[in-house]
Amino acid sequence: MANLQRTYAQCVAEGGLTQVSLGDLRAELGYRKLGKFILSEIIEELDASDLGYFPREALDSRCNVEPRQHHEVWIYARDGSSRAAILDAVLCPERVNVRRILDGLAGGDLGALTPREKLDRIREIVQA
Repeated sequence: MANLQRTYAQCVAEGGLTQVSLGDLRAELGYRKLGKFILSEIIEELDASDLGYFPREALDSRCNVEPRQHHEVWIYARDGSSRAAILDAVLCPERVNVRRILDGLAGGDLGALTPREKLDRIREIVQA
């Protein structure tokens, strides 16, 4: 795992979704100030830790030209859950089969799911 072990553990402890400040992410990586290079490193470390985030603009130095430590992002674990699949379909469409996920998971078309996704869905229901 990358350098965001505390954030990863917090995310898992909160069920795969947590909110964290840019200041906390910056500090966890050992930096004292935020800037465009730190935002880029946070993105890389989140990806290396198998974590996604939103809103995307918060870590995009072209949009967030004055990042502040109190700005917050939502962090989600890319853990194979329905939530992670749907978020990735919307936020990172290049990573997944968007139509299959949105039709199958979000649209309720269970025939669009892969056998693995059907089993995962059954597990989610049983554990609820």
